[in-house]
Amino acid sequence: MNLRVLLVCLVVFLPNALVAEESSGSPKEKKTIFAERFLDVRAGKIRNNLIIEMSNGRISSITAGSKDAIESEYLDLSGLTVLPGLIDSHTHLCDNSYMGADFDHWAYPAATFGIVGVANAKKTLQAGFTTVRDVSAPFYCDVALRDAIAKGWVEGPRMFVSGQMITMTGGHGSWGNWMAPQHQINTEAHVIADGVDEVTKATRTHIRNNVDLIKVAATGGYGTHGTIPGAASYSLEELRAIVTEAKKQGLSVAAHAHGADGIKNAVLAGVTSVEHASMIDDEGIRLMRKNNIVAVLDLLSARYDLIEKNQNYEDKDLGRTNNEEFDAIVTLFGKVHEGGVRIAFGTDAGVYPHGRNAEQFHLMIEAGMSPLEAIRSATIVAAELLGQEDKIGEIANGKYADLIAVRGNPLEDIRVLEDVVFVMKEGVVAQANAE
Repeated sequence: MNLRVLLVCLVVFLPNALVAEESSGSPKEKKTIFAERFLDVRAGKIRNNLIIEMSNGRISSITAGSKDAIESEYLDLSGLTVLPGLIDSHTHLCDNSYMGADFDHWAYPAATFGIVGVANAKKTLQAGFTTVRDVSAPFYCDVALRDAIAKGWVEGPRMFVSGQMITMTGGHGSWGNWMAPQHQINTEAHVIADGVDEVTKATRTHIRNNVDLIKVAATGGYGTHGTIPGAASYSLEELRAIVTEAKKQGLSVAAHAHGADGIKNAVLAGVTSVEHASMIDDEGIRLMRKNNIVAVLDLLSARYDLIEKNQNYEDKDLGRTNNEEFDAIVTLFGKVHEGGVRIAFGTDAGVYPHGRNAEQFHLMIEAGMSPLEAIRSATIVAAELLGQEDKIGEIANGKYADLIAVRGNPLEDIRVLEDVVFVMKEGVVAQANAE
């Protein structure tokens, strides 16, 4: 048995084994994988005994056949189910907000956020997420992290980044809301802009600094002092100015929006996606479907914040307990899904500890999705949201060799995705489950 086959056998039978030999490989190397079980996410079924060949980091062919038909050395994934690398459409890799006061944004130098990002990027990749959309990070640390990963300096998922969220004075994401008026905040950690001229300039500044998309706060939020999640923030005119400027350069716009009025403003302004939508109403659902706006609904962070941490949100004008609030969010997820709105998988990683991303799948199923729909939300739909459907989202000829493997059948037990035992990104195997 050759070394590579042996290493993969170790992955199959020893959950904590590392595949260090492959992690240092090159995507330019030609590789072959034998997949005993293969989840075809587009067809929605398991296929058996496939030979996947790849070169230059992309899939070059997928054919039916047995291991005996493979003449070169290969990676043997017998006993596992192979599926595409997963995509999380709402992360904050440079942030550990889940740590609360132990992660004091005011106490750390800017470099700290990049260092945190490196650690969290590796955890996220090892959890099976080979691509993320990172929506808001201070000091353009997400841009730096994206580029460091792309250059191979550090391990992590492919990243599409927004820079810091654009927000109004006193809006969600403005760290200094609690400060007395005589104090000045460091605006390098924020993008605070008011009025059409300022939001246009803020968008242009982000574009100059090489972001992939724009993130804007269309309502208040849970995690910022002095804001109400249900209250709209930017006017329709301001939101339209941001969208217009972004789309000139081919950039999409993601709108943080909890409340119904802010969601409608964002949709009418022409954003690409609405994040959270935890207080959406029937009209908002109808408008999102009509305008083909993608919903990114983060059940995992909501459960972590409201239930696991039991965060005190008495100042947020919710009018109900945390348990009631979470139940309402789950119910609305089901209504959005039933209403025909496309839902892309997104977890708000950073609100909860990084690496737990896949725990959201079972919450989505409990809220009304089928296992296949949930998996498609993190593959095909998320790839379309990113405008990368020609490169990622499924294992197919010409697409990146991003794939993962798990024990069991995720169509029968979605929670097997919480224990990924094999991860490959662009033909290079990562160290999965290395702890």
